[in-house]
Amino acid sequence: MKRLLKTPWIICVVLFSFTMLSACASTPSVQTKEGETSVPGQYKNETYRFTAEYPENYKPKPLKGADVFRVAHPNMWGLPVFHIAVKDAVENLDGAKYIEFVKKDNPGSKNFDLLSEKMVTLNDGTPALLISWKWTYSDGATKLQSASLAAQKDGKRISVSSTTVQGTDTTPEMLLGVVSTLNFY
Repeated sequence: MKRLLKTPWIICVVLFSFTMLSACASTPSVQTKEGETSVPGQYKNETYRFTAEYPENYKPKPLKGADVFRVAHPNMWGLPVFHIAVKDAVENLDGAKYIEFVKKDNPGSKNFDLLSEKMVTLNDGTPALLISWKWTYSDGATKLQSASLAAQKDGKRISVSSTTVQGTDTTPEMLLGVVSTLNFY
C-alpha cells in the first residue's frame, strides 16, 4: 500500500521540477550576422544602430535580396511576413520611387496601388517615409497588401516592411503599426 502512495508523489515531483525548470529557462539570443541579434519580438542591428519589433511568434525565414532580417507568421502560407532591408540611400525618396524599388525586387508582379504615404519623424529626429500599397504577386492570382517604413541615415536606406494577403484579418493599418517600430539609438 505504501508503494502505491509513493508513485503519485514521485510523478508530481518530477512534473513540478520539469515545469519549474522550463519556466526558469531564458530564450537565448540568436546571432543572425556579425553585429546583429534577434530575440523573439525584437531585431537589433549594431552596425547601423537600430532596432525593430515584430510579433514574438514569428519564425525565421531565408533572407532575400538586400534583407538583413526576415521572419513570418508560422502558418502554412508564411504570411504575414516581416523583413528589414538595408540599401544605399537615394535622393528624394517618396512613395512612387519606393514602389519602383519594390517592382524591381518582385519581377512579374503588377497592379501596384499606393494606398497611403506620409513623412513621419522617428524618436531620434530622423525623417522616414511611411507607406502602404496593394499589389498582385508574380503568379498573377495572389493579391497582397504591404506597408513599409523607410528611413535614410548615414548613406543607407533602412526599410522595415510587412506583407500579407488582401482581405485577411491583418489590415493595412495593422501592417503600418508593425513597421512603425523602427528606432535608431
